[in-house]
Amino acid sequence: MKKNIKLIVLSIISGLLFWLSWAPVGFPFLIFFAWIPLLFISESLIKKEKKFPFWSGLVYSYPAFIIWNGLTTWWIYYSTAEGAIAANVLNALLMSSVFAFWHCFRSFKPSKVLSFIVLISFWCSFEYLHLNWEITWPWLNMGNVFALSTQYVQWYEYTGTFGGTIWVFLVNILLFELILLVTDFQQNKKEQGKSDVALKRRLLITTISTLSVLIIPMVISTVIYKNYEIKKVDGVEAVIVQQNTDPWEEQYRMSNVAHTQRIIKTALPQITPQTALLICSESAIPHNISATELADLSYPVQTYEYYGFILLDSLILKHPQLNLIVGLSTSIQYNYKKTPTTRNPQAGIFYDSFNTSICYNTNKVSGMYHKSKLVPGVEKMPYPKVFKFLEYLVIDLGGTSGSLGVDSTQRAFKTTANQGTLKIGAPICYESIYGELFANFVKDGAQIMSVITNDAWWRESPGHKQHFLLSKLRAIETRRYVLRAANTGISAFIDPLGDPSQETDYGTRTAIKETVYPNDEITFYVKHGDYLARFSLAITILSTLLGTAYWIRKKVKH
Repeated sequence: MKKNIKLIVLSIISGLLFWLSWAPVGFPFLIFFAWIPLLFISESLIKKEKKFPFWSGLVYSYPAFIIWNGLTTWWIYYSTAEGAIAANVLNALLMSSVFAFWHCFRSFKPSKVLSFIVLISFWCSFEYLHLNWEITWPWLNMGNVFALSTQYVQWYEYTGTFGGTIWVFLVNILLFELILLVTDFQQNKKEQGKSDVALKRRLLITTISTLSVLIIPMVISTVIYKNYEIKKVDGVEAVIVQQNTDPWEEQYRMSNVAHTQRIIKTALPQITPQTALLICSESAIPHNISATELADLSYPVQTYEYYGFILLDSLILKHPQLNLIVGLSTSIQYNYKKTPTTRNPQAGIFYDSFNTSICYNTNKVSGMYHKSKLVPGVEKMPYPKVFKFLEYLVIDLGGTSGSLGVDSTQRAFKTTANQGTLKIGAPICYESIYGELFANFVKDGAQIMSVITNDAWWRESPGHKQHFLLSKLRAIETRRYVLRAANTGISAFIDPLGDPSQETDYGTRTAIKETVYPNDEITFYVKHGDYLARFSLAITILSTLLGTAYWIRKKVKH
């Protein structure tokens, strides 16, 4: 019983280390110690040769992961109490299951090197799954922890955040092995009265290896950081609007006209004849608009929903160089049930609702993109064929109920900047967490990136700060300026090195202006995406097959 309590305490320590390493108040380098207590738990359980290794691994690791999830992402409660409980409890269960499967693999007694390779591949595969399945929640992918210290992960332009995940594991594993060796060395010296030469050599090699794996990536990153030159050619003057609209009441009480007036009033003091980009937040114009009517200019101009665009036309008439990037709620009507998310409220009526970003200039709508990575349980019901009966529970945070439609691709907008044609990508809110998706805009030609978001649902909690920091990682991966427009903050300009400027205070109505520079460079990460994760997935599949074959063979023998 006493030993069981000790294992629980180790798990709690691990959870606290994960939490303390995370943004916004954490010290990220504590992550290099967070896995060590869990590795000791596995080591202790292996020595006991528990009959059910999977369940023992699950039970003793779960406290760590529920503490990490609960203390780091509790703020989901502000948008949905049920969603917060489900996200934290289930995500912790998934994490502890990954650890349990690895611990189960260890019970087959593979070599230490193979065991640790499998651990890394299992975890990277889990993070990759979390990026790509419909119950997606990659907020706590471990490579994200360095968003607070981007000067040390400039090599993300080659590896993406999976490089950070692997780095974290390598350092934890080497430190764990170093602790074991130091313990053995001291015990051996105590028993024999002298040092074991072979053990001393292993201790020296492991110490050097640990320091090398810890320090060399930092040195490489620092060299990149100090030598990377932002090409300040063909600068573009941009204005970011933080309109500071309360999404719970004010957003839907105000008309589209009132929202547009607020945007223009806030932006005007910063707009000059050189201003080419005006970036507004997600759902800045929130009441539903027909995407088809807006695109082909077939809407009745004096109607309640569209009159705000007449005001924008007046603004652009005075400033014809302007390109407005703005978030809308849109819909498209069909003659039949075209997609799994198509709504059919009554006979003969079929439509999809979308969370949309558009580029609006002298050519009216010159580009339109519908958010393609939706928030589970908020904007869509995962796996609708299975959970269709729960569709009505999708939380109403977008002015509509039920799952939203999605776009088929990530496309960059063509703008009419003073220097000629400029392409800008405009992912929406949650999409800024997804490195490979974000990079797809760059593949489509985006020379500058914007992130339009509305983080006000989480109020003034760590949520909006954590979300802001992730845009710094996207800037490094793509080597693009990221213009972040958040309804209530944090808005900022982030340069290709991940350094933000003019960070706004949360809950203020303001506009900020800066000259940014387009970039046509394609980084290794943009070109190859999450290749490290796909390689890890291959190792996971192979090791799972081998482990299963070994287990079957063992059962047959007995």
